[in-house]
Amino acid sequence: MRAALCLLGIVLLTAAWVVAGRVTAGFDPVRQSISQLQRDGTATAVVMSAALAVFAGGAVAFAPVLPRLPRTALLVSGIATLGAALAPLGEVRGGRQDAVHLGFGATGYVALSVLPLLAAVHLPGARRWLAVAAGAVASACLLGTVPADSVSGALQRAGFLSAHLWLASLAVQVLRQDQEASSPAARGRTEGRGTRPA
Repeated sequence: MRAALCLLGIVLLTAAWVVAGRVTAGFDPVRQSISQLQRDGTATAVVMSAALAVFAGGAVAFAPVLPRLPRTALLVSGIATLGAALAPLGEVRGGRQDAVHLGFGATGYVALSVLPLLAAVHLPGARRWLAVAAGAVASACLLGTVPADSVSGALQRAGFLSAHLWLASLAVQVLRQDQEASSPAARGRTEGRGTRPA
């Protein structure tokens, strides 16, 4: 259930910013951030706030499945994302409301970027290197949004996709493990071990 909630949040948030960006006249996804689609007064603000809140809930729900450090990173990302959902950019650009939103957004993005790196040490073989790659791409994109303002929107989306795809793959793996553990064959093996004489 926790993994399913995490997957739901990732899918809904990704779909929300893709669709909202396409239906918003004049929006430039290469230059403008996802947060602009949530700015007070825009037609897509409510949808984006709801999608961010669902992602936050899924992240917080899934966090206890992870080891301590990645769990903390995902919790921070989820809570910060909820803060961003509740405090969208204001109608007046550059005001206090913008500063609050950007603070929550930056915190959530940083925590999400380092999440795969913190989880990598707990993963075996190729999965470890996939986590390192996802974290490296997300972190590089995050850092790149500062000097490369003209493409900051594209870098933000690339960073999100890298981290979100990795997180989704982890959630899918947990779902499969849960399904295998609840299968009749697995229950039979467990019951057999439980009734076997010492």
